[in-house]
Amino acid sequence: MRFRAPILVKLLVALVLPALVLFTVFAFVAYEVSRRDLDEEVGSRLKAIAASAATTVRGKYVEELAPGDEGERAHQNYVNKLVLLERATDAHLYIFDKSFNSRLDTDTSVPIGTHYYHVELDRTELARVFDQGEAVASITFEGADGKTYKAGYAPVRAELDGGPIVLAIAAQAPAKYFERLADLRGRLFLWGGGLLLVSIAAAVIATLLITRNVRRLASAAERIGAGDLREPVKLTSHDELGVLAQTMDRMRVQLAERDARMQQMLAGIAHEVRNPLAGMTLFAGILQDEIPDGDERRGHVDRIRKELGYLERVVNEFLEFARRPRPELAPVPMRELLEEVAQLASTEAVSVAVTLLDDVTANADRSQLRRALLNLARNAVQAATAAEQTGEVVRLSARLDGDMLAITVWNRGKEISPETSGKLFEPFYTTREKGTGLGLAFVREIAIDHGGRVDVASADGETTFTIVIPA
Repeated sequence: MRFRAPILVKLLVALVLPALVLFTVFAFVAYEVSRRDLDEEVGSRLKAIAASAATTVRGKYVEELAPGDEGERAHQNYVNKLVLLERATDAHLYIFDKSFNSRLDTDTSVPIGTHYYHVELDRTELARVFDQGEAVASITFEGADGKTYKAGYAPVRAELDGGPIVLAIAAQAPAKYFERLADLRGRLFLWGGGLLLVSIAAAVIATLLITRNVRRLASAAERIGAGDLREPVKLTSHDELGVLAQTMDRMRVQLAERDARMQQMLAGIAHEVRNPLAGMTLFAGILQDEIPDGDERRGHVDRIRKELGYLERVVNEFLEFARRPRPELAPVPMRELLEEVAQLASTEAVSVAVTLLDDVTANADRSQLRRALLNLARNAVQAATAAEQTGEVVRLSARLDGDMLAITVWNRGKEISPETSGKLFEPFYTTREKGTGLGLAFVREIAIDHGGRVDVASADGETTFTIVIPA
């Protein structure tokens, strides 16, 4: 979970953002091109209607119409002509002069002389109509009914066959293509939302697939780093993560082989040293028996035998570390085991207490777990003794934490420095003058063989070692 959010954000940026940007650009271009094409299409249609209507009107007669002539026969004739064309084209037709005042309108509610204010918006286009005789289209505008309109303008000449331009005719219709554009805009929003959802779903799925494999690799790396070299790195992916998994598994195998060679070497060295060591111990004992009491040479022999005993203990620890067997799991009552360890580790100055609220049973190898706890308990007693602590300054306890069992060894005494705590479990690292550096390494290996770990915390004159194994 630690890396899911960053990867998800990166994939969202990499997949969703470019797709949305490209789609937004595409939608904008498509909308603008559609709007422009539809606007030109409607404008061309209206210009053609206006030009066609202009060929049926004699401008000099219409120009003479004045306010109040709405009932005149000439006015009605022209209105009727334009109404027929209006019904055929569905475009509102009206004629106006250069002052933008009405001279003829198919809408009978518009009297002659009415000023067309909306036409003033197209002064530039109408200048081309009156001055150059071109048919032009207006810009879109909003009518009194709130709808969007567009008009096409054409010149009206004095005579049917030509003459000067005296008036202009407009063919006006609602710009219905805006409804099509609104539909297109709605579809683009819909497609954009669908693209966004698909992109996010793809990013989330890709993130889950990637992070699932990454978490497996991280878990495998933690196992390998903790010394568990038995379980292979399982990842069936055929991409770069699969190659990384194969590489990690080869590394695991190589580390396991190197570990096996080291154990064989340690066992071989210990075996070679053990035989002459046994002879030296035997002859030192014979020599001690031959030296009479009170002879100063007897003290030298005592020191020799003591050093030989230390060397024999080192050899035995090497052998145990090199030949450690796989744990044989069985139910182990923790109260009984902790009380036994406490009894063996206690001294006259320091007693080891056991704190156990409930009867807890571990599924473990009793002899190996006993060895690990006894090592930690004796270390705690030595630390308390060195700090001149007396009484119940060492305590053993066990508790269930979910599906894990936590067994703690607590003591008062000098704290372990952070620099030292990071090296405590390394083989052959020791802070004691006569230590082998294998005791805590053995504890760690036992915990790992049980599928667990060892934690250490030291502060404020207290130190706690915790063996955590599956319950």
